[in-house]
Amino acid sequence: LALQQQVKLTEAYQRFVPPQLLKNLGKKSILDVSLGDQVNVEMSILFSDIRSFTSISEKMTPKENFSFLNSYLNQMSPIIRENKGYIDKFMGDGVMALFKSSANDSIKAAIGMQRYLNQYNSNSYNDKTHKINIGIGINTGEMMLGTLGEVNRMEGSVISDAVNLASRLEGLTKIYKVGIIISEETYKKINEEFFNIRFIDVVGVKGKEKPVKIFEIFDSDLDQLKRLKIDTLEDFKSAVKDYFQQNFEKSLKLFLKINTINPDDKVTEIFITRCEKIINGEWNPDLWDGINRLDQK
Repeated sequence: LALQQQVKLTEAYQRFVPPQLLKNLGKKSILDVSLGDQVNVEMSILFSDIRSFTSISEKMTPKENFSFLNSYLNQMSPIIRENKGYIDKFMGDGVMALFKSSANDSIKAAIGMQRYLNQYNSNSYNDKTHKINIGIGINTGEMMLGTLGEVNRMEGSVISDAVNLASRLEGLTKIYKVGIIISEETYKKINEEFFNIRFIDVVGVKGKEKPVKIFEIFDSDLDQLKRLKIDTLEDFKSAVKDYFQQNFEKSLKLFLKINTINPDDKVTEIFITRCEKIINGEWNPDLWDGINRLDQK
């Protein structure tokens, strides 16, 4: 009986403290964990967030809010686990997950999450539930994994500039109107041929001195949009290259061509607006460096 009780207790602990956290800290049991335990690891960090959650939740009672979020997280969490990741924390409608084995796993999880939502949204028309969109940002880097807090109340956490950037990338999905954005660090660590990827910009994000190259993963786009992005990919790459080489007229011409073929490609629209502004004289070639500086977090 005591053994059964111990097994139940361990299972209950694991719901609050992921076994992967203990493993990464080199601990066999939660009993071995002390405040301040820490290790330096390289991992991929995935941040996801429900878009416009406030406006969805305003239409629900607190009880409905909890049910809605729990049913959503019940679907997302297994997708992360199936791809060798674990959830570090839930932040209301947001999820932060960590992947130690391979950066490829984090991308596969992100694609799986977005594909599940596509399915959910196609069903939501039939049963009149809420249509959900999420943004996902992924970064890879060194971080300190350890325990934070005080002796009587602590939690496992990761601290690193790499974590902050993953959160910023998730925020950028709203600006570029895409589902998944990854950093150059993640891009360098993945098998490029496994995924549909395109380089979309160089951004200066708040809190980082060095500009960051960002890439879109569009495997989970709806079929028509994905097919058209694949069809126009070579033109898109050329147009972006021309843009950064300051061949704005040439770049604009290509982006307009893409826009005619695929009017739902929002990144193309961003570049069309930029090129038109620049061509109309709103730039100084000596000062222009192509970095999109973003003040918001």
